[in-house]
Amino acid sequence: MMLLIMAGCKSTEQPLRETVDTGYYQNVLGSDLIREQITRSFDSVRRIQNNVIYRTYQFGPEQLPRRSELQNVSFSDAALRSQTDSHSTAGTATVLHSRGGRALMLTAAHTVVQPDTIWHYQAGTTHQPEPIVEAVSVKESVNQYVFSDGGIVMIELVAYDSRRDLALMITQEDVAAIDNLIQLGLRGGDFSQLQWGDVVFAMGYPRGVQMVSQGVVSRSNHPIRRITVDLSINRGFSGGPTFAVRNDGGLEMIGIITSAMGTREFFLTPGDQLEEDFNPELPYSGDIFIGSSQRIFYGITHVVDIEQIRVFLQENFTLLRRYGISITTI
Repeated sequence: MMLLIMAGCKSTEQPLRETVDTGYYQNVLGSDLIREQITRSFDSVRRIQNNVIYRTYQFGPEQLPRRSELQNVSFSDAALRSQTDSHSTAGTATVLHSRGGRALMLTAAHTVVQPDTIWHYQAGTTHQPEPIVEAVSVKESVNQYVFSDGGIVMIELVAYDSRRDLALMITQEDVAAIDNLIQLGLRGGDFSQLQWGDVVFAMGYPRGVQMVSQGVVSRSNHPIRRITVDLSINRGFSGGPTFAVRNDGGLEMIGIITSAMGTREFFLTPGDQLEEDFNPELPYSGDIFIGSSQRIFYGITHVVDIEQIRVFLQENFTLLRRYGISITTI
């Protein structure tokens, strides 16, 4: 089957559509068409979950090895102890193809791609030629799934591009009619026509909550994230599609959300303890540790544009053809 990547070009003449909102309440643009398109598109815009289990091998503090000393060495033999840790990430994916029992979804790579091995270095040695290793985490298992109308459907990663922050996921099992994983019905747009101040909508699952948000476009000189939108997103929105409003009132996909601007903050904190053990009336006399957390700068949201998505799909043309997948709308 042929993989056809549509350029999304259109003539200068567009048939005008009635955009008056006849609903009981008006939406932000006063358009029945946009309300209907967003409602239908949530059959194609789905929440995904990624659960990874790592086994972490910790080495004795008196004899910490250098990384070169661990080559061709069994971590279990060299480690003082080991333990398993579970890491979960959530995001949003868009169904680009759903036919023959298989569904293909597009999302942000950072929501579904984790390294096989994570090295934990001793402070102050990270940038040395021979860093000292305190622990090593090795990926043991991965469970990835999409939430459908019929429950959860297992999915797997088939291609990703860390530079563009794009990834393709495919269902591992046959998709039933009850799952209602419908191919996105809106076509890809024309990035060259996107201007400062244009209106866009984003769809996704921040903190697992199904939401639609409206924003205004700013153009960026970044080679990959060429669109910045004043959307107030939260974790779980990554991978969510963004749609621009055409001058005839309809929506076209113009990219996906990949990140928000932020920073990491460090602070002093007590050790882990149960809340009921803490008495605010008494001075704290326990150990003090350095903690950290990520702070999001809300309203500065980066979007990878539709042209980058088309290039990514074209680069994986052969792979998708092996799965019998043809994409004709992006």
